[in-house]
Amino acid sequence: MIKKTMGPVIAILAIAGAAVWIYRSQSGASQKFDLSPYHALGAGAAEETAKLLGNKGQVVVMAHDTTEFKNPAVDGQLKSFQQTLKKNNGMSIAATLRFKLTPMERMATGGAAPRDLFLNALQSHSNLGAVVLFCGFPPLTLSDYDTLKQSGTKVVVVSGYLPAYRRLLEAQLIHLAIVPQFDRSTTPAKEPKTLREWFEQDFLVITPDNTATLPY
Repeated sequence: MIKKTMGPVIAILAIAGAAVWIYRSQSGASQKFDLSPYHALGAGAAEETAKLLGNKGQVVVMAHDTTEFKNPAVDGQLKSFQQTLKKNNGMSIAATLRFKLTPMERMATGGAAPRDLFLNALQSHSNLGAVVLFCGFPPLTLSDYDTLKQSGTKVVVVSGYLPAYRRLLEAQLIHLAIVPQFDRSTTPAKEPKTLREWFEQDFLVITPDNTATLPY
């Protein structure tokens, strides 16, 4: 059972567990680095979402707003996700929701999606196939978990890995998590040539069926 303390625990773990991801993918810092992995992440997330939904359905996408602080990594992920999903005739994007967080809110939640925005997305779109979060999973209450399960909407999280995700996956509150690879020491030296090769080299796809492979 997901305990009532899960929300605060997620927030605490988010600060420690996703600091590097937030700095590189969700901050407004202007950095110059290779965007290929981020384009690959967006494309791979679209492919895996389509596979999860049987190549049919509508999705709502949620991500940080980058109008004030430009972030090519976040924008690259979303653009690649949208372009890839459009190639699948059975899939469509019902809405793309961007949100802003104050510095204190980022610290408290690790950059997770706002609870109200997430729940409103579930309630505002009928027959929704999935909500795809290019950010952390929001802190929810027990009644929120019930609402999520009753909606039948799948949840895809594309973010840094948090230990709480394992329990949420096993409870099928998260149906798919795409996170950075844990161990890069075994990554082949061969340079990736396609977005899919970039995706498979740098990211890990976690489902409720393979949580036993997680290190923690």
